[in-house]
Amino acid sequence: MDERLRFTRKDLLTPDELAVILRVRRTTAIDYMRRGVVPARKIGRRWYSPKPLLDDYLQRLFDVSLD
Repeated sequence: MDERLRFTRKDLLTPDELAVILRVRRTTAIDYMRRGVVPARKIGRRWYSPKPLLDDYLQRLFDVSLD
């Protein structure tokens, strides 16, 4: 596993925390998690998104080549 993608339980974002980061409503954050728009998994009855994976995803999403 890539060293920068290691995470602990402290790095697991809840839908509320994800909503704040993405500046969307909580329901939209849950929808993104369910549909796989952002990297997330359901553990029991709750959704979580690992912050290192989210950071990597957002970096790739906005990575623009200036060739």
